[in-house]
Amino acid sequence: MRFRARAPLRISFGGGGTDVPPYCWEEGGAVVNSTIDRYAYATFEPGGESVVLESSDMVLRREYPVHSADPRGSEDPGAGPGLQYDGELDLLKAAAKVAGAEGGGGFRLTTYSQAPPGSGMGGSSSLAVAIIGAIASARGKVDRMDVAMLAYRAEREELGQRGGYQDQLAAAHGGFNYMEFSRSGISVVPLRLERWVVLELEARSILLYTGRGRLSSRIHEDVDRRNREDPGAGSAYREELRRVAREMRSALERGDLGEFGELLREGWEAKRRMSPLVSDGLADRAYARAMELGAGGGKVLGAGGGGHLFLFAEPERRGGIIRELEGMGLVNVPFSFELEGGLATWRI
Repeated sequence: MRFRARAPLRISFGGGGTDVPPYCWEEGGAVVNSTIDRYAYATFEPGGESVVLESSDMVLRREYPVHSADPRGSEDPGAGPGLQYDGELDLLKAAAKVAGAEGGGGFRLTTYSQAPPGSGMGGSSSLAVAIIGAIASARGKVDRMDVAMLAYRAEREELGQRGGYQDQLAAAHGGFNYMEFSRSGISVVPLRLERWVVLELEARSILLYTGRGRLSSRIHEDVDRRNREDPGAGSAYREELRRVAREMRSALERGDLGEFGELLREGWEAKRRMSPLVSDGLADRAYARAMELGAGGGKVLGAGGGGHLFLFAEPERRGGIIRELEGMGLVNVPFSFELEGGLATWRI
């Protein structure tokens, strides 16, 4: 039997960076995001005499003997028997390990992602959530919060990739959410927006791919370094981002999309002050040109530095903005918001 799972990508509107420990526990964090109809998929097939890992979008397949200490002959213990972290399909290995697939005999794990590497839309977290969701489905119990926390563990602890919690939580829960982080824990609050608000958000939203990926962990590490050098400035930037997220939640619930666009702009300006790596030349030029053409707000998604640019503009201005930015080399990415509940699992 094959167990499949699908987890959506996300757009972070405001507060990104305040979900990163230790800041989210010491100072508190607040994030507003939504998932979209772009997905990561995983298929888990237990059984067999080997562990087969395959990424169909990367066209990469590797097979490991179940009881091999190291399929490459290295003495590095890595991820454990048969699944060493060696730069090839490491996310698949880490997610399978934390989900408990390792040590239970052979299996086949196949994945596919609609997100290009470094997209800024939480693609690696969505993939980790899908993998862990598929394995959990094979064991008969899928708890969204547990899956999200295991995905965080796979990325942040197993692979040492610096980052926050919002990507895994968004992929697992789906929809529009307001997330809070504090010493007492994590709260995920679904935003019950009126239908016209969601439709108008879609009508005003523009998503463009810059064609340039980025390593979010590198950006987070630079932010950490700067925070150590000037803790007061870092704390002030994060307080501004938390304020933006809180006010953004209120604006969305009230249907004040003019204020939402302005808060997008304020949040992006605050975030780019945290590190010069948050933006790059092409994204800056495209954003500036969009503002000249009448966009009400926008930001580079994720940690920044490339990937996707999200813009917010009146529908009457969308066409002109898209044509102008496509002329600069960006690619328009049509999308809709995903409201089906995030992680989905099934068996065939």
